[in-house]
Amino acid sequence: MNAKQIRIHSDSQLIVNQVTADFAAKDASMYAYLSTAHQLLQSFQAYEIRQIPRGENSHADALARLASAINDKVGRKVPVEILARPSTVASEACAVRYEDTWMSHIYLYLTNGTLPEDKAQARKLRYRSTRYTVINDVLYKRGYTTPYLKAHTSNMQWLPSTTPPNGWKPNLW
Repeated sequence: MNAKQIRIHSDSQLIVNQVTADFAAKDASMYAYLSTAHQLLQSFQAYEIRQIPRGENSHADALARLASAINDKVGRKVPVEILARPSTVASEACAVRYEDTWMSHIYLYLTNGTLPEDKAQARKLRYRSTRYTVINDVLYKRGYTTPYLKAHTSNMQWLPSTTPPNGWKPNLW
């Protein structure tokens, strides 16, 4: 469909006012449908949504009464589809925040040569970084008699690497 503008008429005061943000969606499932509606409306250049008052909806009411009064000989089968899951799928997103830790300064120095402007801090960073190395964009701590320890940022601990880094001989691992 290549429609650029859309005009929506609805008899539901609740839905119209939720889409126009006059009412708030209180139920989680209703909020999911409302966010889906807003995403779909963003694909149009312009849209208008209007609630049809009951007095102006007499034609639709007359058609509904006529359809219910039709003879039963006319085959009226109403297909019913039962959905096992809601038709809206909530997408989960996690906000990831980059934390500037002591490891990030060492990593930046070893990869880019970036040093702090303070001379004392720069000297301290150069000294501390001699105990670390970067292999495949991962920071490792060097050990004298132990294998490289991989930086683990979630709780600031060092874990033994699962595979030996390049250059290690199997008998030393």
